[in-house]
Amino acid sequence: MDPILLYSGVGQKSRFYFNKTNGTIMLAEQSNVDVFFVQNDQWTPLALNTPIQTPLPYEGMMSIAGKSNGLGHAILHHVFPDGSITDELRIDMANIPVVLDIDANRDGVVGQLEEGKRNWVWGKGQPGAIVLVNNDRDISDLSPGPNEHSELAPLIVRPTGLERLPEGIELVLYTPPETAHRFAVFRKKANGSLESFLGRRPNQEPLSQSAPLDPRGEHLLIEAYDFPGPFFDGLITLELHLRRTGGIPAAMDTVVFRVAPWIMTPNTLTVEQVFTCVIPSTEEGENSKFLEGLTSACSSLGVPLRLIPFVENKGDRWIQDEIEIGYCESPTHSLPVVFDSPRDRGLDDFPEKRLFGPDFGHFQVGGSTPNSLDSFGNLEVSPPVTVKGRHYPFGRIIFGGRAYGDYEEGSRQMMPHLRHFLHAQKVQSPIEIFTDWLSVGHVDEIIGFVPASNDKGFKLLVASPMRAKAVLDRLAQEGHGKTIMFKGLFRSQDGQRVSAETTVHDLLSDTHFWSENRYFQKCMDINRRILRENLDLTDVDVIEIPVLFHPRSSIDKRTAAFFPDMVNHLVINNTSLVPKPYGPVINGEDEFERAFRNALPERDVRFIDDWYSYHEMLGEVHCGTNVRRKPFTHIKWWELIPEGGYNL
Repeated sequence: MDPILLYSGVGQKSRFYFNKTNGTIMLAEQSNVDVFFVQNDQWTPLALNTPIQTPLPYEGMMSIAGKSNGLGHAILHHVFPDGSITDELRIDMANIPVVLDIDANRDGVVGQLEEGKRNWVWGKGQPGAIVLVNNDRDISDLSPGPNEHSELAPLIVRPTGLERLPEGIELVLYTPPETAHRFAVFRKKANGSLESFLGRRPNQEPLSQSAPLDPRGEHLLIEAYDFPGPFFDGLITLELHLRRTGGIPAAMDTVVFRVAPWIMTPNTLTVEQVFTCVIPSTEEGENSKFLEGLTSACSSLGVPLRLIPFVENKGDRWIQDEIEIGYCESPTHSLPVVFDSPRDRGLDDFPEKRLFGPDFGHFQVGGSTPNSLDSFGNLEVSPPVTVKGRHYPFGRIIFGGRAYGDYEEGSRQMMPHLRHFLHAQKVQSPIEIFTDWLSVGHVDEIIGFVPASNDKGFKLLVASPMRAKAVLDRLAQEGHGKTIMFKGLFRSQDGQRVSAETTVHDLLSDTHFWSENRYFQKCMDINRRILRENLDLTDVDVIEIPVLFHPRSSIDKRTAAFFPDMVNHLVINNTSLVPKPYGPVINGEDEFERAFRNALPERDVRFIDDWYSYHEMLGEVHCGTNVRRKPFTHIKWWELIPEGGYNL
């Protein structure tokens, strides 16, 4: 018969079967074990070289128990009456530690036999190891440089107490094949380099089973390659197997890791750096006036401003659409990580060449042809909020899409790969609003968040055509109907440069214009209801900002802002850098600017010119900037179970 490998503690019996119907069974050899058979329904020791008559009770049931820690074995013979040996069974008995240890208690250190290493439980003080996606570019993860951190998480195979295992017995790591390509486990080679010996390997098929491990113990390292997604819940299971070569495990130890999610940073967090692009005077829509205002503001606020030169941006000014800078965190450190959108225009190389580096991660999600809604002006996150008793300590992601129930061929929404990814991170449960009525279709055109001293800690800004009309109606009633708006400015219309100037009276008299803007207000009312319900807001928490939109295009039946959209602005702590609206000026003050300031009296509001450099190109201040913010520090993502989260 094939040899058997069994495992138990000292003195604990393990059962096996040696079922023969004639002749005798004899214990021919034993080492550090006792062998038992059933006699009168009692376990009875089998003496060495003493035959017992077959058949044995219970289909030949027997048992074996180790005498002390370590390995032992027994050899049984089936002997015919003529003395010939017709069968032999070898039973190897292991009484050795089979232990795989990880940082299950999330303190940054791998302890001995930490509780809950087989589990993953959300909550403060709960068990569950964490591994980061290693998507930065460190000089060495094995020996990080000064002020650098390694994304490799340790796991330790504890010594078995043996210098070597008998021939035919091995200690190996195993993982389910379906997750093997999502991570790698490394061991250090003699020359100090790392060898991938479980999971993903360069230019080779992933391994779900490792080479044999050293029974004297090993210090291993693991890194993840994939964030949670539609076909991966972020859990990685590893099993340490003691077995006969190629056989089923006689003993195993199991550990579980969860891959840290990617987390967005809301406007309530401190700004560490601002990014924008330089468009020189030789190019259409040069942005020198915009840069002058932005540079002055950042300098006075003490916030570093990174200017991306034309040679790097290649004429692509929409840095907000190209990237979203978030972070990932483990018990040892946090890591800024840039999410590179699938739009891939002039700024395509910027995140890889200028941000990706030591302790700065980078990744991209795609899979289908992108449309405008896949750019990251269509990706925002609310500040922390509690909704109907459920706390969202990292806020809720918000992106835009088509109207509910609209499945027409021309309708647009964010590609499934992006939506699935955002939902799979779990900790910032997403909300989808209606933006397909906009030509560009981004959420930052119509909503924004600013820090506030109210109970929520923030206010939601929403674009409101009817608030803009109310401002103009008041001015007309006060006798300012002839006041010029957008004075001295021009628009591009059907390829021609035409004056943008109009008066309060003339605009109010345009019945088609207001019919269209009443429709746009209905679109915004839909979004207001969605956000009120899903962020648990009251009317006091929602601030209507005067914004008007062009009548819908005859081509795609969509619209864009009629004058610089003040919702679409840059939030730097208590300061709002807002596109200058060039509204009607009464007594030296722009009435649209005054409406914005009055709506947010606590904020330091500064207006920046972006008419030609961004507005006329269907964007505004927020579209032309990006920020890196400090991560959350008062709470860790694993400390509170998220919506859709479950414990293992």
